[in-house]
Amino acid sequence: MKLRSIMALVTIASACPATAQTRTQIDAAYSPEFDRCMKSGDAARGVTVGIMDCTGAENILQDARLNQTYRDAMARRDAHGKTALRAVQRDWIKHRDATCRNASQAAGGGSASGIVYSSCFLDETIRRTIWLKNRQ
Repeated sequence: MKLRSIMALVTIASACPATAQTRTQIDAAYSPEFDRCMKSGDAARGVTVGIMDCTGAENILQDARLNQTYRDAMARRDAHGKTALRAVQRDWIKHRDATCRNASQAAGGGSASGIVYSSCFLDETIRRTIWLKNRQ
């Protein structure tokens, strides 16, 4: 089983809510670079620093994708729609942060907590990007 799949299972079991996006859709949105990173070096050996390096780089990429999708969605809305989307997005950020913080705490501390938090953050960011794309 892929390390990312294991992290995702831990995250889901720990507190991430059910959403309309499937695990397959989320996994498909990860970059090929992330998969290569996780299969090589320290990450492949399960070393926390290596895993966090991979997830950190992927977080930057997925955040950029989310921001572009959000800008595209905003560009398609009138003033009222922009105000509404901005409010919903701010609420989602609070929800994402709380969800991932709870998942991390449920992991019981230690290095696993950081991995769970980062994995949850990635999955939630990808989920949101998919959600925004589906509403453009």
